[in-house]
Amino acid sequence: MMRRVWAAYAVEVSKAIRSKAAYVGPALVLLAVICAPFVHPIHRGDTSAYRYIAYVTPLALDFLGFLLVLVYCAGLVSPELNSGAIRHVLVRPLRRHEYLLAKLMTGMSYALVLTLLVAVGSWSIAFAQGDLLGIEDGGELVYTDDQMLRAYVLGALAGLAPQFAAAAYALMISVCTRSTVAAVGAAAGIWIVLDMVKYPLHMDAFVFSTYLETPWQVFINRCDAIDTSWFPAMGYCLGSSVACVIVCSAVAALVLRRRNLC
Repeated sequence: MMRRVWAAYAVEVSKAIRSKAAYVGPALVLLAVICAPFVHPIHRGDTSAYRYIAYVTPLALDFLGFLLVLVYCAGLVSPELNSGAIRHVLVRPLRRHEYLLAKLMTGMSYALVLTLLVAVGSWSIAFAQGDLLGIEDGGELVYTDDQMLRAYVLGALAGLAPQFAAAAYALMISVCTRSTVAAVGAAAGIWIVLDMVKYPLHMDAFVFSTYLETPWQVFINRCDAIDTSWFPAMGYCLGSSVACVIVCSAVAALVLRRRNLC
């Protein structure tokens, strides 16, 4: 099974590399990283470099990156349903759930690429324009540069969880419609509505998008020399994200299995 999935995933990656549209998202997050110093200047001799990283990372990933993942993944299946190309893919032979898993892996890879670009880009600019020597408070070194880097890396790894959840959610929407425009609109629209009603309905603790910025809170607070615990907030973030991936993937597999592809 996994051999067929990896082969299908390799085909999807090859298609993405050849598609000009796939480069729009990475270009936009890099543009955000490059332009952020004009809004949040970096100076030598202080902690502004860390504060720049703490500012641009959630901005580029939790808002812009999140929307880009929704748009990209919403268009992974619906065009092939509309054109009928999915019928040719599934005669390789490739089972429907294997096809869906390859698509999910592609969406997750897209989210990973965005995260890596923001991380490498922001730290490179911060290193070139400022000082990354740790955080001091009253002349005393509170957090070393290694501790700050580890906090960021752990935040980036944990931050992939809600991004992966967004990919699974958008892929589920993509399976339910033959129109890419409708899939993108539905994915964004449902998320906006859910984000508006989750607090009045007291369901915010179970919605993964509530925790988009949670993985970065430790790093952000350390920039102000504040000690913050990873848990229990990180537990809610990982738990709701994993639950979303499982549920959305199961629903997408069920819909695709029952769908008439003719």
